[in-house]
Amino acid sequence: MQALDQEVARTHHELDRRTAAYLRSHGLEPSCRKGCHFCCYAMVVISLAEAEYLRAQLEPSRLAEAEQVGQKRLMQIARDKHQPNFATEYFLQANPCPLLGADGACCAYPHRPLACRGVLTDLDAHYCAPGVVLRLRGKNKSQYQAQLKPYHGPEHYLEVPWQSSQRSAQQLWEKEQEVRGFTVIGELATMIYLCAQEDFRRAVAAGPQASKHYLKMQKLLGGEWGFWVG
Repeated sequence: MQALDQEVARTHHELDRRTAAYLRSHGLEPSCRKGCHFCCYAMVVISLAEAEYLRAQLEPSRLAEAEQVGQKRLMQIARDKHQPNFATEYFLQANPCPLLGADGACCAYPHRPLACRGVLTDLDAHYCAPGVVLRLRGKNKSQYQAQLKPYHGPEHYLEVPWQSSQRSAQQLWEKEQEVRGFTVIGELATMIYLCAQEDFRRAVAAGPQASKHYLKMQKLLGGEWGFWVG
């Protein structure tokens, strides 16, 4: 839907504007740089509108690769969605985002999801690598904790951009509910894969109940880390 594509782009732009203003007013300089990709192993959750928007921005070969990854992650989520520590274990497995290029850069950076835009830190980026903070002990842990400021959280990430991205995502979901009548929320690669499936597209066109039924049959619906329709 063109209206939703425009809303996604607008929401991305507005979040970037607010984040830049916050960093500037507080004199904060993120250590995040092109090629720094430790956060690209985390589980990223997006809405149906962001998934459709993102698919349209990808080169055919990258889109095909993302769909292949999504098919595999579908099975993982179907199996483990009820596990309370699923997202942590997922990150520790260092599953690379299908949008991550060989150069360590996002191939869709200008169009990356809201969840990605909110992840920033001003500490050494090596702390973002899977498992690094969890493995800190003794002196190394004390040195890490000594660097944390009131504006950090969770862990060493900048709290305001993080929270702002969550609010922006919520607002986008609400807008999609107005335009489409409902939204679907789930893991990035799985969502990209599902959007290529004719049965899923038919279910979405039929409405929220048909979408719930489809996702339930795929064993994706519900659970702490499964898909959500509403």
